[in-house]
Amino acid sequence: MDRDLFSRFLDNLQKLSVTRQDRILVAVSGGPDSMVLLHLLWRYNAKKIGLFHLNHGFRANASKEAKFVEEYAQKLDIPAQIESYDITGFLSESGESKQQGARKIRYQLLRNFAEANGYHRIALGHHGDDQAETVLMRMIRGSGLHGLAGIPKQRGPFIRPLLDFYKEELLQYCADFEIPYVLDESNFEPVYLRNKVRQELLPLLIREYNPEMVSQLIQLADLAREDELELQKTAESIALRHLKWRSGQVTFPRKVFAPLSTSMQRRVLRSLLQCYKGNLLQIGFSHIEEWRERLREDSSFRLSLPQCTVSATPEYIFVGGFVAKAWAPSELKLQDELRVGSFAIRAQVFEGQILEPEESCEDFDLDTLALPLMVRPRQAGDRIALFGGGTKKVKDLMIDHYVPLEERDYFPLVCDQDDILWIPTLRRSSKGAITKDTKRVLRLSLK
Repeated sequence: MDRDLFSRFLDNLQKLSVTRQDRILVAVSGGPDSMVLLHLLWRYNAKKIGLFHLNHGFRANASKEAKFVEEYAQKLDIPAQIESYDITGFLSESGESKQQGARKIRYQLLRNFAEANGYHRIALGHHGDDQAETVLMRMIRGSGLHGLAGIPKQRGPFIRPLLDFYKEELLQYCADFEIPYVLDESNFEPVYLRNKVRQELLPLLIREYNPEMVSQLIQLADLAREDELELQKTAESIALRHLKWRSGQVTFPRKVFAPLSTSMQRRVLRSLLQCYKGNLLQIGFSHIEEWRERLREDSSFRLSLPQCTVSATPEYIFVGGFVAKAWAPSELKLQDELRVGSFAIRAQVFEGQILEPEESCEDFDLDTLALPLMVRPRQAGDRIALFGGGTKKVKDLMIDHYVPLEERDYFPLVCDQDDILWIPTLRRSSKGAITKDTKRVLRLSLK
């Protein structure tokens, strides 16, 4: 194999749709992986790259490493941003682990600097051995297909052009091109799971079971990623086609959710959370599975997930909390639309027509109603006339339909001057029923 990695590197950039017009910010720690990445990108287009190094202050040598990176950038005439951040202070406040917290800060600082300085891509030095270790760690933790897909080659502005290169190849490239680098001594401490996998488990598997273990794990990640992307694309399509935003919540119909396969149900729930939160941080398999089981077993419930509350009624799944929008009683004029809170109600009049039924609509004999129409919240003692005779308390009707308590005072009731005509999505009144003698039809519809 050609020890100069440049031609393979160019192929990877092409697959990532990187062009020579792209300005690329390179995250450089000073280790061999990021130093090779910097050198290859310098060979590719020296005038379009910049360097970013974070001095996290964790180790005694951190300042020396920052100086080393800065001096090498000067040698290659690459603009360098050497930044320091009190990550230890951040960890003490956030309670996050050292590795997780440092990673979060590093990625955010990279993104901020790239956006502020006109960089189109952010290049990271993860390589094939990192991928193999990641897949193995996730297998140990019991990850599903999503976890086995490993480290993505691209996510947002972040790209990883070295993900199919082996560590050994990168070290040989350093030797061939006389590229200096520093070693992070914490990578050799067997206190972190990744270090134990790197130093103990993976060498054991290679030595005793399969000398091609690294390449096989990389292949597993590629296959899992392709399958996962296809399944996730389907789940996102289902979610986006049926979800709606209402009162600050994402809503999704249970009649669409129930017939889905177990696998697709899990992915749709993840997609709903992603839509609401913008991320899936701290959401694990156990959270999704508990939520799915509650949907399978209970008609109505409320469940707390990390950084989010989910709930359900017999008809809908809700993600997030209800945000009340106070509104005053208002007149609903004919041939007009009225917005109240998070609802929009339309009143249309049709002359002597029998209309095709539509979802979220009810038809009334206009000439039997006492105009003008009003839309108002419920009041104490409200009752609605039922088909077949008798009346029912609006309060009991809302309880029967599992309308959450905090929403009941904001639910619209459409009334004429004497009676409640319609409680959208719940029940219409027997008043104003269409007959063969109806001459004008009032159609009330909910948007």
